[in-house]
Amino acid sequence: MGAMSEHKGRAKEERTLTAQRLARLARQQPVLSFFLLAYLLSWLLWWPMAATGESRPLLALGSFGPTVAALLLTGLMEGRAGLQRLLRSLFIWRVHPGWYLFGFFGTAAVALAAIGIHLALGGSGLIWNDPRQLYLVIPVFLYVLLFSVLGEEIGWRGYALPRLQATQSALAASIILGVVWSLWHLPLFWVPGNFHQTIPLSLFLLQSVGLTVLYTWMYNNTQGSLLLAHLFHAASNTTLGVLPVLPIDAGGSLRPLWLSVAILWLAVIAVTAHAGPQRLAHAKTASPSA
Repeated sequence: MGAMSEHKGRAKEERTLTAQRLARLARQQPVLSFFLLAYLLSWLLWWPMAATGESRPLLALGSFGPTVAALLLTGLMEGRAGLQRLLRSLFIWRVHPGWYLFGFFGTAAVALAAIGIHLALGGSGLIWNDPRQLYLVIPVFLYVLLFSVLGEEIGWRGYALPRLQATQSALAASIILGVVWSLWHLPLFWVPGNFHQTIPLSLFLLQSVGLTVLYTWMYNNTQGSLLLAHLFHAASNTTLGVLPVLPIDAGGSLRPLWLSVAILWLAVIAVTAHAGPQRLAHAKTASPSA
């Protein structure tokens, strides 16, 4: 009994030391700790699908890695007050109506412009959804919002972005976050049946980094609204699922997607030139955390 009690005591002491080391790492490197934990939580669920095929429950659960990581680290380092401050950003809704228009329809405008150029160049092969099923956009949007986007934005924009901007320019922070966000999806490129298999990783990386700059621009001009970030993310994913931009299979045409990414980067250049790379915001509307 004495040996068993001693063994349990040592195990408890080791767990305590491990927790202390993790807390010290989180204090010293909060952003790196978040990235590592978000990857770990998601990849533990996603990489097995590369061998077994896509699983809706595992795909959805893995999507919550960034949000869970953000909540764990915030609770560990800042307690209840930090969690309340983080979650309060979800309820920042009193912003200029133009940001809602951009959030809901910005990606659609880019996609439609890309499709128009594709058709003007003599392109074909686009398969449009039945317009009589347009009502399905709303349930698709809600599904994406609740089972995918909700698991990401509290982490990427709520936790990582303000901490990156504390030491980097808004543009540099966006590029770093865009690369990390893009590579977080890496296991999905090997999951049979997942749409990421139809997209080159290089193209996805360009798209993710470009979108991240626009997320930062929106975030910094809406007092750090995570509500707008969630709406923009969900609307973007819904748009790419509804409009014929993504190839329907690995052999499909990538031209509409390449055109949309090119237009996206033109928008990024225009926004950066207008708002400035340091803040990506106007003085009167800049987020306090930017």
